[in-house]
Amino acid sequence: MSTVAYWLQKQRKPDLQNLAAHVGMEDYDGLLKTDLEVALDDYLRANQTSLRDDPQLSGFYKRLGSPVKRESEGVTTTSVVEAVKKPGLSGTKQRRQTLKAREGLESP
Repeated sequence: MSTVAYWLQKQRKPDLQNLAAHVGMEDYDGLLKTDLEVALDDYLRANQTSLRDDPQLSGFYKRLGSPVKRESEGVTTTSVVEAVKKPGLSGTKQRRQTLKAREGLESP
């Protein structure tokens, strides 16, 4: 079983029941809130193509996809501390900046 979408967990039980009626689910009246969340999650995922454009479900489908991992260019493979001069300051005042290491590499 997959985890239930957080958007459904935030909803109150009467709101979940109204949502179940809105999307055409049946036999949800006797369910506990957590069981209703799971049933709705399964139903909404199974009927994603027909329900995706419904404005009442935009919160569910907006958060359904996994986040896209962004590839950052120009990041070094190890942590580096470098001095960066601030514009307008004399050469004696510098600010240190730490660059993030790429994931999967350990620092020595």
